[in-house]
Amino acid sequence: MIQERTAEMQDGGAESEPGDRARTKERSAQRWEQLVGGRVLAWIGGVAVLVGLALLFALAVSHGWVSPAGRTLLAAAGSLLLLAAGAWLHEHRGRTDAAMVATATAISGLFATVTVASVVYVILPVPAALGLAVLIGGVAVALAVRWRAQGIAALGIVGSLLAPVLVGAPGSAATTALLFVAGLSAVGVLVWQRWDWLACVAFVITTPQWAIWLLSTPELPVVTAVAVLSAFGALTVAAALGLERQAPAESLRASSTFLLVCNALVLGLLGRATLLELGAPLGAKAWLVALAAAHVAAGCLALRRLPAIGRETGLLLVVIGVLVGDVALTSVVSGPGIPAAWALTGVACAGLLSRSGHRPRDASLAALGLGGHTALALISAYLQAPPSAIGAGVEALLGPALGLAAVAAGCFTSARLAGVSAWRRALDSLGLLVSFYLTAVTLDGAALAAAWALEAAALALIARRTRDVVAAGGAPVHLAAAGMLALAVAPPDALVHGLEDPVGAAVALGAVAFGALRLGNMWRAEPVLRWAMVLAAGVFLLYLASTVLIGLYQPGSEQQVVGDIDLPVRQQGQLLLSVLWSVVGVATLVVGLRADLPALRLGALALLGIVIAKVFLYDLSTLTSLYRVVSFIALGLFLLLGAFAYQRLQRAPLPDLRSVPPGLR
Repeated sequence: MIQERTAEMQDGGAESEPGDRARTKERSAQRWEQLVGGRVLAWIGGVAVLVGLALLFALAVSHGWVSPAGRTLLAAAGSLLLLAAGAWLHEHRGRTDAAMVATATAISGLFATVTVASVVYVILPVPAALGLAVLIGGVAVALAVRWRAQGIAALGIVGSLLAPVLVGAPGSAATTALLFVAGLSAVGVLVWQRWDWLACVAFVITTPQWAIWLLSTPELPVVTAVAVLSAFGALTVAAALGLERQAPAESLRASSTFLLVCNALVLGLLGRATLLELGAPLGAKAWLVALAAAHVAAGCLALRRLPAIGRETGLLLVVIGVLVGDVALTSVVSGPGIPAAWALTGVACAGLLSRSGHRPRDASLAALGLGGHTALALISAYLQAPPSAIGAGVEALLGPALGLAAVAAGCFTSARLAGVSAWRRALDSLGLLVSFYLTAVTLDGAALAAAWALEAAALALIARRTRDVVAAGGAPVHLAAAGMLALAVAPPDALVHGLEDPVGAAVALGAVAFGALRLGNMWRAEPVLRWAMVLAAGVFLLYLASTVLIGLYQPGSEQQVVGDIDLPVRQQGQLLLSVLWSVVGVATLVVGLRADLPALRLGALALLGIVIAKVFLYDLSTLTSLYRVVSFIALGLFLLLGAFAYQRLQRAPLPDLRSVPPGLR
């Protein structure tokens, strides 16, 4: 029995499948019928009524059937009757699409009537027209919010926004004011209802209308142009903020982003073009600055005082303001002011980065702003002071040098504010690089070598006191550059021909020696590096003394006789140079032996080796026989003295007691 019942149920289920499909098709057909018969026909009817009214106005105007006042009264009366009928039907006879469309059509018709009466026929004063427009907009907002009817917004409010175009109203202040009232109605609706499409459509429809009027009115007062730009810009920002406040999302809506970005772009480009066209270049610059400040202020207000709007919106406003400010900089300031301003903005971004806390998005935006503005400042400063401009003179490079100084200061300040070790190292390194380049731009020759050496000494002091990695790495780089430039100021051929600028060479080589000593002090914990710097300082000082000595014994010098022996003047200098190097070598060897400093001993032996090479290779082949005799005898005596000192003062190594029996140790 159970099996038979189960079989019957299966058979019945199988037989019911065709019936279900038939009922599904029937319900689908009914839905399509309701859509077409109830909604589509209503919408088409509403559009047809609007088009018919527009054609009726055009026909009446062309044939002169009715006076302007009569046409206005007829249109107003018809629209009011349609509004009343639609509202009554929607409230008392069911909320049908036909009643809603009739109401929306009436709202559009009333707004078009007010526009025609005030702008086209000029039979209605502008203040009265604005008052009526506000009343119509209020009715539209109230009905759309009460009924939650997007149809009123789509046909009524959008139709009101299109009314000036549909009726052919000329561009004027009155038309723009009526357009603003219609836009205000749209914002009023979307503040209460989350209809993103209405905000975007309102922006797309209204912006071309008032923009064309601004650009096509050459005699427009500047105050009026600024007022129009400010009013419609604030209206769009209010629409975007209203969307976010009514229903905050986890991330910024695409519609809000579109409105805020496009609004800033339109206001910036159109405002600047309009004010320039009106002959107000200073006003155009001030407009960009004010636009940037307004966005930044609005963003900060949203971040601190309006949490319902959301941090994403506030951050977007700040970013837009900063970007507009970047554009404004290029037109407001010039010369060193551009990199200085961008560097200052980077400092502000560094401050935001330090306060971002545990908000990854905030930190990312702040880091992007910091890196971007630092890069802009660096590029701008480099373009103003390229390497090809070096040597043009202090007067020509004073402005670019100030720009570079501002960038370096901004990097160092941002490094301290960022609060992130990686950013600090990167910004400090960039600041050092800019400072290095700034010194090269403003100085040259011996002064540049001395400046780089002193910078190396300062960095060594900073690194020793703060253990800063960047300073410790930058100090030897600066010193190496200073040493190479000092050798260019006092080239090696000065050991034969003397110095062209003894004072400059003394400044450069002395500064390098001082910098090397400071680096040795920085590396006190590293004996090898420390004594290497001490030897380097000694080498530069010895090189300075050698070049000065050779300069005293050049042709034309007063010192041309050594005792009663008459020698060529340059050979006298070479004789004394060998003696000087031998004395310094032996003295250094003695100090190294007495203090037990292997680095000094090795340096002394290296110097004595150089003296031997000089005497055997250079002196033997280029000097006279008498001079060679004196040179070799002097060298031999000093070498004997050095060998005697080494043998007498060298400490004997400790004996190896491992092979001695334990009892004798």
